[in-house]
Amino acid sequence: MIFAALMLAMADPSPPGGFYRSNQMEIGAALQLDDDGHFQYQLDYGAVSEVAEGKWSSDGQSIYLTATRMQGSYNTRDFNREPLKIEGDRLLLSRYDTVIRLEREELPAPADKKNLGGN
Repeated sequence: MIFAALMLAMADPSPPGGFYRSNQMEIGAALQLDDDGHFQYQLDYGAVSEVAEGKWSSDGQSIYLTATRMQGSYNTRDFNREPLKIEGDRLLLSRYDTVIRLEREELPAPADKKNLGGN
């Protein structure tokens, strides 16, 4: 019984969908994984700037990006089941000569438009 409770506590209950951003020096990267299986991606790293959008899937240990549109990839292939390893609330993307660490961020909830008028 205690073992089962421990295993449930160790499992990550949050789905991989959400907004991820890199906080690494000299890297500007963001990834949005929508609940409907679509993604948007952006990377600025040195002289490389690239953007992509497409579909994502997950096997629970990795997320796979398949681009339907990609621009700016420099001497590397477009995303075709590009793997990102899941490490807690962080995703690891091997791109160019580095591992880009994308950390999950909770975005603020949109403002309630009914309450903006001060009424």
